Amino acid sequence: MVDKRIIIGAGGAVVIAGGLIAHHIAGNSAEKQIEQSLAALKDEPAIAVSDVETHRGWGKTSVSAHLDAVEVPGVSGDLDMDVGYMSRSADGTLALTGEALGGSVDFTAGLGSGRQDYSFHSDALNADDDDMTLDNVEGDGYVNIEREHFAFNMQARHTQLQKNGNRLSIDGAALELEHNLAADQGEGRSHVQMAADGAEVTAANRGGTAEALSLGPVEVRNTATLDGDTLSSQLYLVAEDAVFMGSEPGRAELDVTASQLDYAAFEALAEVLERHLDDAEKNAAVNGALSPAQQQALNRDLGRVMVEQAHTLLAHSPELQLETLSLDAAVPFLGRAEAQLSGSLTFDGDDLPRDATNALLANIDAETRRLVVESQGRPAMSQQQALAELAPRLSSELAVTRLPDAIVAELPPALGYLMTQNDAPHVFAWQDGELLYNGEPLAQALPR
Repeated sequence: MVDKRIIIGAGGAVVIAGGLIAHHIAGNSAEKQIEQSLAALKDEPAIAVSDVETHRGWGKTSVSAHLDAVEVPGVSGDLDMDVGYMSRSADGTLALTGEALGGSVDFTAGLGSGRQDYSFHSDALNADDDDMTLDNVEGDGYVNIEREHFAFNMQARHTQLQKNGNRLSIDGAALELEHNLAADQGEGRSHVQMAADGAEVTAANRGGTAEALSLGPVEVRNTATLDGDTLSSQLYLVAEDAVFMGSEPGRAELDVTASQLDYAAFEALAEVLERHLDDAEKNAAVNGALSPAQQQALNRDLGRVMVEQAHTLLAHSPELQLETLSLDAAVPFLGRAEAQLSGSLTFDGDDLPRDATNALLANIDAETRRLVVESQGRPAMSQQQALAELAPRLSSELAVTRLPDAIVAELPPALGYLMTQNDAPHVFAWQDGELLYNGEPLAQALPR
């Protein structure tokens, strides 16, 4: 996965290079603007610039340069563009000539500082020795290098990825990325969305190939918003006409939102994961998986940060809202399965004693207990005292409209009886330290 530094750097390569001739000439020479823009481009760590040439003609300046993506080996290209002296945009071509990505992209990019818009088009792009191809690609977006904000929107008529006889084919693919979080101002939004008109996975086998999975319209999106020190994140996915191994078409949908998250604490956890996933990606290229030492380092760092941030996260009163989880499809090992669930999970962190959090963590395992002792001292509460403090703060509800028969059959007999004898929805809840079923104590609802 190409991270935001590459997107910013690549957008910056087009936008800043386009700014080699400023649209406001008055009081500044073209040469001075070229020098300033080149200096800014060369300072961008995600892109290496070389072989820069400029030529001043009648009413315009032509610019060429060679670009290499620092973070993604094998991605490079030759940039050629024309900039009119009084223009607020530059038109050009980026010929991708690296080992990992090839093709030609025509673009228009805004000039100047701050936010700059751009658009692009390519008849075809290919990656990894033609194992991946994208036909009729176009898109647009913006980049603000100073604030590290960007948007990237791309559509491709057809995309195909093929490896070792396995093939992924996607029609009408669309990708949207936007990142404009301003943590210092306590506001902003980060958004990613992927959608397609249809997709098909073909797997290699001894007899040749066979269709393993096909999808009709499919969409996955995640949107995070920051308000002050509070972060919320919504995940949504839907797949229509899903067919697995020749089964009847099915449908799946998930809509879940996490809110009231402490941004700083969440970022601390995310930074640890990002750092180790970067290491894992580099290691996978050589060994194919995390080494035992890397796995131990990840577990150790996650444990340390969890001990440091658990109280902050809980004291912020986090919430989880499951708007819907629905399934009507053929599932491996379950056969035709239907499910319909919704629910919520909330925690009241008002005046939460740190000792309660420490005691809860200390009873997870020996390693976590050691981390608690090292960082904060031994918990003052026993496990029973901690649970007595925490349990009333937790509230949850799960409404079950339908579960697959195979799952109902595996439930304890008393719960299975409730699911088969009573009308849906079956609402299970935890309130004030008590389990409820349809608003009544669960113990009273169970058959005797």
